[in-house]
Amino acid sequence: MKKNLCLLLLLLLSIQLPAQFTLSGAIRGYSGKTPVSVNTPVVYGFHQENTVDIPVNASGQFNIILPVTGQQFVSLIYQRKFYTLLLTAGKELVIALDEKNKTLRLLSGDALQENLLLQQIDMDSPPFFWENGTFDRLSLEELQKKLIDPFFSIQNEHFKTISAADISERDKKLIASEVKYLGYNYLSDFGRTRIDDRDILNNFVFAIFDPCVIDPEFVPAGPQYYAFADNYLRYLETKAFVKIKKENITPDKPIPYYGISLDSANVLVKKYGKPYWRFVGSLNNFPPDVAEKYNFQQVQDQYYARDLAQVKGLAEAFKKQFPQSPYNKDISRMMNELGEKLAANQHNRNIVVVKDYDKVQSIYEVVKTLKGKVVYLDIWGTWCGPCKEEIKQLPGLKAAFADKDVAYIYLAMDDDDRDALWKDYIKVNNMEGVHLRKTRQTIAPFWKELLADHPDKAEYYPQYFLFDKTGKLVVSKAKRPSEKEALYEQINALLKGN
Repeated sequence: MKKNLCLLLLLLLSIQLPAQFTLSGAIRGYSGKTPVSVNTPVVYGFHQENTVDIPVNASGQFNIILPVTGQQFVSLIYQRKFYTLLLTAGKELVIALDEKNKTLRLLSGDALQENLLLQQIDMDSPPFFWENGTFDRLSLEELQKKLIDPFFSIQNEHFKTISAADISERDKKLIASEVKYLGYNYLSDFGRTRIDDRDILNNFVFAIFDPCVIDPEFVPAGPQYYAFADNYLRYLETKAFVKIKKENITPDKPIPYYGISLDSANVLVKKYGKPYWRFVGSLNNFPPDVAEKYNFQQVQDQYYARDLAQVKGLAEAFKKQFPQSPYNKDISRMMNELGEKLAANQHNRNIVVVKDYDKVQSIYEVVKTLKGKVVYLDIWGTWCGPCKEEIKQLPGLKAAFADKDVAYIYLAMDDDDRDALWKDYIKVNNMEGVHLRKTRQTIAPFWKELLADHPDKAEYYPQYFLFDKTGKLVVSKAKRPSEKEALYEQINALLKGN
């Protein structure tokens, strides 16, 4: 009886204790200046918000308990290098880092063998076609012979290594699945970033993805599978529009693989953004459980970007489609948090929208109102992903120049029907400074005057400019907020020069 009570007590304790993984080790030659961190994807992709710094003591030793449900692939980040680790609940791993040589060694622990395998197959090194431009301008036939076929041969060797490893069959299947989908993701990224010829690109993508099935090989699937699912949607989009052109499908007829007309798709994208288009595509092509998890990541991406309008549209659609989803509680929290940020800044006097901004004909009309200050001009748009990433860096920039004579102007390029969304966005993101908005047509004179004396006339977003205290444009295409010290030097030079 006593033995049974003890077993019951242990069972209750095990239920109450959170699943966890122990990561410990030491940094050789630790200077105190090289942080170590772990990034754990919620579903897939790298998001800084999911990064946890590992506390390191003065002698370079560390020991951290990481919450883990089942098994999770994470990235250990040290000296700007990423190392994939497989964490299993209840296990531990001891590692050694070397600050001078910038190396990682796996030493011991019951999670050692599976992680040694990840190192053995060199999971974190880019494939042979990634390093240079050797393959960028090949024909499809040459790409098949020199890139696709050799790459899949290398993949097959990795699968043999995994099969022969001294780890559980479950771990073999999980790792093999992740390696397989990582390979497809590399191929997709290569095609979309390196192949300029549209016909070759389309046929390259078709050659890669036509034989694929979307159902995951291993459940629960890892982050590379969900990145593959995202690339698979892009493949279907490409295939759909090639089919539309070839078959002369009219805008009022259903788009292949998506089930809605081009007219309807344009309305949805304009109102809710591109993620809503992916939401529709995933519902039509993914298994329900995959679509649920994939779209939770889409909601979270927009939450990280603090885009209330896109979060709201996706959240409402998600809850309607998945009313019993365990993610709905988190989605409600995200919605409420962004709503509170909007409410907090509704009357923030430091967020200044230029009166009659639609009538402003020159950026100098706004700059002259800030005479006596160095002005940092940010040209951006609510539709621009890189712009939103830079906006996350604004608190650091403004903290660096608190109580200094620096002012900020934000010139947004957004359509008139997004006016209310634009105003909400700058409040949700606490973008203190001076704001005005132009459309694609009306912003043209601003670009012309800003780039008049610069050899690079490219009008990309985001883009930055610096004006001195007299209102003179002195730095075109200035550094971005994320470039931190490089930008701070540019601003400080103007502060000292006046």
